Amino acid sequence: MATTTNSDLIIYNDLAQTAYLERIQEVFQVFNAQSQGAIVLDSEMLEGDFRKRAFYKIGGAIEHRDVTSSATVTGKKIDAGEMVGVKVPFKYGPYETTEEAFKRRARSPEEFSMLVGQDYADALMQGRLSYATAALKAAILANGNMDVTAEFATDGRIALTKALRKFGDRFNRVAMWMMDSSNYFDIVDNAISEKIFEEGNTVIYGGQPGTMGRPVLVTDEAPANTVFGLQPGAVSVTESQAPGFRSYMIDNQENLGIGWRAEGTFNLELLGYSWNDSAGGANPNLSAVGTGANWSKYATSDKNTAGVLIDTTPAGT
Repeated sequence: MATTTNSDLIIYNDLAQTAYLERIQEVFQVFNAQSQGAIVLDSEMLEGDFRKRAFYKIGGAIEHRDVTSSATVTGKKIDAGEMVGVKVPFKYGPYETTEEAFKRRARSPEEFSMLVGQDYADALMQGRLSYATAALKAAILANGNMDVTAEFATDGRIALTKALRKFGDRFNRVAMWMMDSSNYFDIVDNAISEKIFEEGNTVIYGGQPGTMGRPVLVTDEAPANTVFGLQPGAVSVTESQAPGFRSYMIDNQENLGIGWRAEGTFNLELLGYSWNDSAGGANPNLSAVGTGANWSKYATSDKNTAGVLIDTTPAGT
């Protein structure tokens, strides 16, 4: 009597996971390098719904000492603060197909697993940026001290210097600009219109493309009419639990089919801001992450927070 075992069948879980891991590792390596460390994508197993770390708050300054005085001095106390990151759960799929759909195209059903594995990696990247930018906008606007209003069409690159002024003497901490494609091309258009010299068919333009010497991360996952100036470590997105993958056979329909789904979790942390777990709770969705009341500033100085935000909403909108 012959019995079919796993070795007799093609199981697609490994193929889908391999396609996912290859794509996501490539993206992580390139992204972390190109973002100048402002947005860090990482992987670390973390317990619980939140990541909480205590720290000391001193914020002292030197004072004049009177060498002729014998007066007593009053002691000062130091305070403690808490940095809180939140764990965000997500799912992908499920996607299903009949084997016939691929066989009729002279393709192997194995291709289905490869396609969804790669797409999952891309979707995860986009999703992480969506959550990261929503959190940044909510936290910075809730702070109220690190946002400015400007339009590239009218203010030109002064819009960027207005943002850098928020960091004062620490303006060099801003390592990268992040914006959607619309804002980026507004900057490019402005740089083209502000040509330095033109004679006949010869045109000389200043700067490249007028971003104050800082690289630009262009992603349409960024909120519209919003430009971020971020310092290193501004936001960390950490895969904090082992991802789950599942492919399954569909054998109760007219045609044999296969399905694939995935789920995972990442921790979201912002430099200088804590997740307010009493307000936002655990397991937040994108709307909760993008709510200002769910974030609070723990940094003593605004210069030690994630960055600055430029609101480029056109006047009268």
